[in-house]
Amino acid sequence: MSSLFGRMFLGAWLTAVVMVLASVYITHFREFGDPRQKDRWEGPELFREITHNLRMTRRHGSDHFQHWLEQQPSNVQQKVFALDRNGREILGRPIPQSMAPLIASLNYRNREAHGLVDKKPTVGFFLPQRDGGNLRVIFIAGKSKEQLLLRFLLDNFWPILVLTTLASGLACYWLARYLSKPLDNLRTATRRVAAGDLSYRVTPTLRGHSRELGELAADFDSMTAQLQESMTEQRRLIKDVSHELRSPLARLQIALGIARQKNVVALDPELDKIGKAADYLEDIIADILSLPVSGSDERPLDDVVEINSLLQALTDDLGDEAQQKQVRFAIRSNSHELLVATRGSSLTAALENVLRNSIKYSPESSQVDISIEATNTHCQIRVTDAGEGVPPQELEAIFRPFYRTDEARTRESGGFGLGLAIAQRTIVQHGGSIDAFNAPDAGLCVRIKLPLLDDTF
Repeated sequence: MSSLFGRMFLGAWLTAVVMVLASVYITHFREFGDPRQKDRWEGPELFREITHNLRMTRRHGSDHFQHWLEQQPSNVQQKVFALDRNGREILGRPIPQSMAPLIASLNYRNREAHGLVDKKPTVGFFLPQRDGGNLRVIFIAGKSKEQLLLRFLLDNFWPILVLTTLASGLACYWLARYLSKPLDNLRTATRRVAAGDLSYRVTPTLRGHSRELGELAADFDSMTAQLQESMTEQRRLIKDVSHELRSPLARLQIALGIARQKNVVALDPELDKIGKAADYLEDIIADILSLPVSGSDERPLDDVVEINSLLQALTDDLGDEAQQKQVRFAIRSNSHELLVATRGSSLTAALENVLRNSIKYSPESSQVDISIEATNTHCQIRVTDAGEGVPPQELEAIFRPFYRTDEARTRESGGFGLGLAIAQRTIVQHGGSIDAFNAPDAGLCVRIKLPLLDDTF
């Protein structure tokens, strides 16, 4: 049975059947068979006393048995019935209807018989008298199966409770694990895809499970494959378009240079606007081309950079840009030498993007704080500006390509939303992480963690 519903139904049903059969067997393994089985009888002493008085009754008459029965307590009288030759009970009690077949089976040829009275094991005796009469004695020797079961449960409540708890717990644990494991695999797959790992496939982890789960896994993998292909094609298309734009942009720059050489003073403001727009397009194209086509870049980190020196050099290079807004850099470090593996100028460009953003969003005459902290294995860089920060719900979105907050829509303040996206992918390719949060009594704080090289490098 390959369907999930069928397996769940069959597993639960078989579990219930096995538990019921086991309970019945445990509680009745001595109770099967005919009522003559002595293990179901109660009061063997009473049985021996009845047979003794029956022998005395044979000698002294039925009055002896009547006298003995009258002297017994009520609980004994309820188990013993005696009928004379006329079928009347010697104590005048009514005869249970279920006792009639057993009484009818007693005669001169069948002087002892066994049966059930109200589902209780019962033995009957036929005693002929010397005066020609007879006495039929019925002795209810035990309890019904229901009464025995109840007594067994009461006497063995805790062992049964422990046994059933363990048995059902093991069965339910196995069933729950069997059903929940593929769901856990699917949840892991959705989280990895949501994190950007579109190459993950869930079908191999669900091999051997039900048909429905297999089809769900196949549909999930098909969806992620199409999404991965679409995103790759989208990035490739953007890069191709950017490459195509560079040719007319280069011709525009040449034409602009020729126009400026003609030294037409009246056209200088318009030519400056055209030049600024061309530079803006050139920056956009350069940033787009710096984005990798695929989410993973396997190029090796074949260079080394020292973080303190790199940040100091970057702040010096950005000094003129910061001076225009009277923004100051304050660097604080607790370590002298922090070596990080890198590739070319990729890490330099990422940190430059972060620092340039801090200048852009800081008000005039303010300060950008840069703190560098190190542990044995990692270094942490915090760049905190003095701006208004970012709405909490957009702190993760600012690392997406082309995303700009509502407060940063204009070209002068918001750019085109690629700087932090490039920084994030670069940091991740270096084995680190980057995030942002609103610092107390300050603006946005961008936190970067990078793995350090061994000192023996």
